[in-house]
Amino acid sequence: MNCNKRNVSFLGAFIAGASSGGCSTILFQPFDVVKTRLQENATVSTVHRKGMLQIFSHIVQKEGPKTLWSGLVPSLWRCVPGVALYFTSLEVIKSIILPKEKITLDPLQALVAGASARCIAGVVLMPFTVIKTRFESGQYRYRTVTEAFSSIYRLEGGRGLMTGLGATLARDIPFSAVYYAVYTQLKQYHPSGPTMGKSFSCGLAAGIIASVVTHPADVIKTSMQLFPSRYQHRTREAILSIYRRLGVRGFFSGLVPRLVRRTLVSALSWTVYDRVMQSFQMA
Repeated sequence: MNCNKRNVSFLGAFIAGASSGGCSTILFQPFDVVKTRLQENATVSTVHRKGMLQIFSHIVQKEGPKTLWSGLVPSLWRCVPGVALYFTSLEVIKSIILPKEKITLDPLQALVAGASARCIAGVVLMPFTVIKTRFESGQYRYRTVTEAFSSIYRLEGGRGLMTGLGATLARDIPFSAVYYAVYTQLKQYHPSGPTMGKSFSCGLAAGIIASVVTHPADVIKTSMQLFPSRYQHRTREAILSIYRRLGVRGFFSGLVPRLVRRTLVSALSWTVYDRVMQSFQMA
């Protein structure tokens, strides 16, 4: 790939990531809010636990439909540049590890590329992940992202803005590695040509597999970010606490809304990505 084509590819990846990240965040934010509330409820109470529909109904009736989009601004701050950075990093990594004679990655290369790209994006955007989770929980009364950022930094220091980094990377790196490897393999063996339907269906299947495998890490991450003083920023303490209180099932609290949201977001993102990249390659 010459320098000009490579730059076009990187630009296409950035545009595809930013546009798909923005659209999917706005559309599916309610599922993230419900997921966070489910995990919060499971952590706080072992007696009065609520299901997804109960949480959804409670939010709409008691707090208003607008609350389903609480945390939207920090989510956009996180997802728009985050997905753009992820796809751009992925293209850069592919250009480095992919031999010139090959046009697709093998499963191991796909695992490495997906994991590496997600690690970069995850670390850079971690403060917005913390802020987003706290907005969604309803426990913290921040009015703006700037206020949340300054409040966390003032009260908890820089470490507070990176709370749950280990659990987040333990969730996101395997998710992206598994997702990208499964997605690329499914697309290779899919009988039809490069269509939007093919991208979306392969994205759905890959999203389901990756979401289930990585959900326990998501529960740990959410618990650490909502109750930092309880766990003293220690992942091991969060794991033991969840297990003692709820057993193995506690690590799958909020699975359904996350499964719906993450699967649809990923499928939509990769469909837009493939479409934009095709457009740039044909230009």
